[in-house]
Amino acid sequence: MKYGAGVLQRVNSGDLRASLFLDFDGTLVESNVAMDLVAHFGKDGRRVADAVDRELHAGRMNLREAWEREAALLPWDRIPEMVEFAVTHTRWRPGAQELVTGAQERGWFVAVVSGGLDFYILPLLSRAGIRLPVFSDRIGEAQGGSLQVVHPFQHPTCRLCGICKAGIVRERTAKNGIGIFVGDGSTDRYAAEVADIIFARRRLLSICQGRGQPVIPFDDLRQVAEALWAWSADPMRLPRVRRPGFPESACPISRETHRDWSPHEP
Repeated sequence: MKYGAGVLQRVNSGDLRASLFLDFDGTLVESNVAMDLVAHFGKDGRRVADAVDRELHAGRMNLREAWEREAALLPWDRIPEMVEFAVTHTRWRPGAQELVTGAQERGWFVAVVSGGLDFYILPLLSRAGIRLPVFSDRIGEAQGGSLQVVHPFQHPTCRLCGICKAGIVRERTAKNGIGIFVGDGSTDRYAAEVADIIFARRRLLSICQGRGQPVIPFDDLRQVAEALWAWSADPMRLPRVRRPGFPESACPISRETHRDWSPHEP
């Protein structure tokens, strides 16, 4: 079986080291919490949320622009209500907690990498007893009574995304083993471009399949866990890994990753 050089360097003595990156909305949890909050608390929120979603996933709007439209509808003085609404109405995808716990027990680096907002992600994780590093956009000081979105994990120059998922995946994978990304949306495409192994559903699955990128479909996270534990027990069963990144990608991290990769034949 042929692996990329980085993959071979991280499979040692039958012990699989891995970094597991988990999207939040639509992946760890079943719904898009951000859209739910906009629909419930924003003026004309359902119409705006649906319109923004269509524009975003058609590529006519980037994630930063989408958040500017949606965050403007969320009232700063109702954050406690929004948090309680999210905690009460959000369902975890089956297998979420088992997947996180199992990966942590194996000593893997596990993190949430989300284009959502920390003010609902952190309470949801806390209520579920899940302790993970979270890379996401955040809320800043209110202006005009509405939320303002800040981007602590943005790319130094690129402004396609609020959070540079591809940069986080590439950096942490280099430090913590094979990069495994689990996601569902079109905004996950750049993280998927640089990951070693991808589990996907919905729009991300269609994107990966459309460009011929190896991808493993999933419906719930128990399927992801089953595959990961099998590889952990026998790393030589890992799937083939393509050259990461795309030279024509709009994402600079993806282009750099493709350029810098070097093949290795065992």
